[in-house]
Amino acid sequence: MLLETFHGTELRRVFDDARRALGDDVLIVRSNVVREGGTTRVEVIAARQQDLKTLRTRLEPPPPTLPRRQGGRGRSGPLVVAMVGPTGSGKTTVAAKLALHRGVFGALKVGLITLDTYRVGALEQMQQYAEVTGLPLEVVYDAAEVAGVMKRLDDRDVVIVDTPGRSPRTADANAQWQTLLRAVSPDEVHLVLPVTMRPDAVPSVAAALAPCRLTHACLTKVDELHDERAIADVAARIDLPIRWIADGQAVPDDLHAAGARILGALGIAPSSRGGAAA
Repeated sequence: MLLETFHGTELRRVFDDARRALGDDVLIVRSNVVREGGTTRVEVIAARQQDLKTLRTRLEPPPPTLPRRQGGRGRSGPLVVAMVGPTGSGKTTVAAKLALHRGVFGALKVGLITLDTYRVGALEQMQQYAEVTGLPLEVVYDAAEVAGVMKRLDDRDVVIVDTPGRSPRTADANAQWQTLLRAVSPDEVHLVLPVTMRPDAVPSVAAALAPCRLTHACLTKVDELHDERAIADVAARIDLPIRWIADGQAVPDDLHAAGARILGALGIAPSSRGGAAA
């Protein structure tokens, strides 16, 4: 775990316990001393400084390269950002938030692609977002359609790609939509993970979706946590930059910069560089 909690009755001894467990570079994130009825209870939350430094670097990645790409396909075109992750992680809602949040892509022209033709109601949900906002939406059923889809969206600055959830019981369906995703050839692939999942399950989810060529992560359902310090436990298990977090269903408002929120939950000030989506 990134953060470890130590308890005792004397502050100095608890500090020593933390140093023995985490080494001389231990950083005390928070301490609390409570005296009740003649009894002293001490709680110290600590982490290794190097671990926090690594986490800060991943929480403050550079912004996306905008507005247009000179890619390996030998032509200019929109920046393509894809959302992948387990079923129920909130990929479709995050895709809509990214498309609409002024703090993310500003006044740039955004288009939508969905590969999620498997889940009941998924296509209808994305179509509703597109109709309400007036954004162009393309649905891809076959890799042969991708060239035409990208040509129709060539006037866009940014294209957001929604994908189906991954289930270990539907290997064939997973292979099909991942083939479509490779045909779209996104510039960024964000692993969308709910922070309510068990932290020890995070590495296996990331490994299962590694064929998607993950570049970033996005944490969702932050509003369902009782203690936001738990975000750091999930974030620490993902060896990917984290640019955004989502903390509710409101589109597009419930989208925020990851660094300020997570470091703030740990009692650590973010750098002056900050991040997108206030």
